[in-house]
Amino acid sequence: MRLISTTVAAILVWAAGPQPALAKPPLEAFGDVPRVRSMQLSPDGKKVAYLQRVDGIDVVFTYDLATKAKTPLVRADDIRAQYLRFVGNDHVVLVASTSTRTFGFRGRYEVSAALSIDLVTGKRVQLLRDTKNIFPAQGGLGRILGVAPGGKDVFMPAYMDASGSDPTFELLKVPLENGKGTRTEGGRGNSSSQDYLLDKAGKVVLREDFIESTSQHILRARQADGEWKEIYRKATPLPQINVVGLSEDGKSVYTIDANDSEFMSLHTMSVADGTMSGPVFDREDAEIASVISDINRAVYGVRYSGMFPSYDMMDAGVETDVNNVLDALSGSAVYLASWSDDWSKMLFLVDGGKNAERYMLYDRATRTLSVIASARPDIKPEDVGEVTTIEYKARDGLKIPALVTWPTGVPADARKNLPLIVMPHGGPEAYDSVGFDWLAQFLANEGYAVLQPNFRGSAGFGEAFAKAGYGEWGRKMQDDITDGANALTRMGWADPNRMCIVGWSYGGYAALAGGASSPDMYKCVAAVAGVSDLREMLFTERRDHGANGSAVVYWQFLIGDPDKDREAIDAVSPALHADKFKAPVLLVHGVSDSTVPIQQSQIMNDALKRANKQVEFIRIEGDDHSLVDNDSRRLLLTKLGEFLKTYIGK
Repeated sequence: MRLISTTVAAILVWAAGPQPALAKPPLEAFGDVPRVRSMQLSPDGKKVAYLQRVDGIDVVFTYDLATKAKTPLVRADDIRAQYLRFVGNDHVVLVASTSTRTFGFRGRYEVSAALSIDLVTGKRVQLLRDTKNIFPAQGGLGRILGVAPGGKDVFMPAYMDASGSDPTFELLKVPLENGKGTRTEGGRGNSSSQDYLLDKAGKVVLREDFIESTSQHILRARQADGEWKEIYRKATPLPQINVVGLSEDGKSVYTIDANDSEFMSLHTMSVADGTMSGPVFDREDAEIASVISDINRAVYGVRYSGMFPSYDMMDAGVETDVNNVLDALSGSAVYLASWSDDWSKMLFLVDGGKNAERYMLYDRATRTLSVIASARPDIKPEDVGEVTTIEYKARDGLKIPALVTWPTGVPADARKNLPLIVMPHGGPEAYDSVGFDWLAQFLANEGYAVLQPNFRGSAGFGEAFAKAGYGEWGRKMQDDITDGANALTRMGWADPNRMCIVGWSYGGYAALAGGASSPDMYKCVAAVAGVSDLREMLFTERRDHGANGSAVVYWQFLIGDPDKDREAIDAVSPALHADKFKAPVLLVHGVSDSTVPIQQSQIMNDALKRANKQVEFIRIEGDDHSLVDNDSRRLLLTKLGEFLKTYIGK
């Protein structure tokens, strides 16, 4: 299969040419994938690599920070470019994927690949391409767990044994020169392996196993004699710690542990005997959203969740400068994207505020902050709807954090009786925070206020808040959404007669659940890639992952057991209550969706039609759960804009 094309001719003029100024951004300015994304700073801090959309195709570029020279490297034709990584200063690795089917395997899945690009010679090599016995039905082949000393080889995990039904998760050493992997760790008996941790010398220090059939989570450390020593074992249906990196001296591993308190913390575990210490970092008002680590999984700090990102860093000087950048960009969400090896330069993705996404470079020596690129150059500051954080009480008294995006150009004193879009997020263990949300901003430019409630069950606000959503699909989680819409009408901000609910993935489920449970509240309902029949969803997960699979266990925690809890689950499955709908429904779904099968929208469409309800079902060919293709999102925004205008009048 051809994943990567290396044709880059005739794109520099287009990429560098001026774009016409528009009075109002077209819908594609919001819906299209950002023109510039996945920007990374080289280890020496002298250049950046990034993806840029050119005529609808992602192209890998480098940009020299001193000379301002911009160089195209490779076009990603017919595949989805995911992200870039520098391997040393002279190689960039592009990870890309495509949705496919394989004979003998059920359903669609994302197959991925990694392309190494030599910045000196221009040579391009697809990593693992010529490696024998790669198991065919797998994604994740672009993952790099470490770089060998000298920078000429990387370590990559892969499922092996193409002839077997139980492939093993192995670690391969892959030369950047030819991309052909050689097994270094794993093999028969290790089909439960999930991860490997390596030290600076490229030696495997730790192996992580999870045996789904017996619900055993195990960590084993490599001893001096080459044997494995078990240092951690816990009987648990889902792993309760995540290994995230290795300490500087190689004697401890860093783990994220949510067991000791309500909030996740960063701990250390002794490689010698599994003794836990810490926490190194934790915070009572937020969870750890991500660990700041490099390609070798050396840990430098953590980023916390919340309406705005915040950080704790190992180096006090780095932390001071990161906080200085946050202060200088107050009102925006600021994400540390990458850094030079000596931390003299840091690259940030700045999201929200009065601008669309943009990349900014901070030079610690000169204390200067400069814009490198705008991700959405067609969107001007005046086109960005103001985002406000609010908090309201649910009917049982629980405080619900939320965002309101105001219609573009409507001053604060005129924000009364506005048409409202209620837009619950997906996940459901995700959360909405301050930033440039392309769908919310499109709706704001169309004249709507947008409410994004972080209902119970959302991540980002503590473990207890997330677990409060277990078993509450269509119940208290739905009440939280309803209570938010009612709060805005009580404040006089929203017109109760011009209100629609729109959602994607879990948000699509919540939109459909709102149509069934609050039929008089919403004038229209739009669900993108939404779930409609919860028992059918759980049975699909069982079929694809096995009854004891961790994915099945997780969903049953959230929703219930499809056998034991049949009546309760059916009570909150929108497709089984199509007769209750009064509002017209718009269904949109990618045909190649491997996260929520398109059958879920088909079930809802059929149920509404049988009940003689008004429904439109749009199937988008060749795209997946996220609708990443520009044409797909343009179609979505066009149809959604027309749908909303018809029923709430903007």
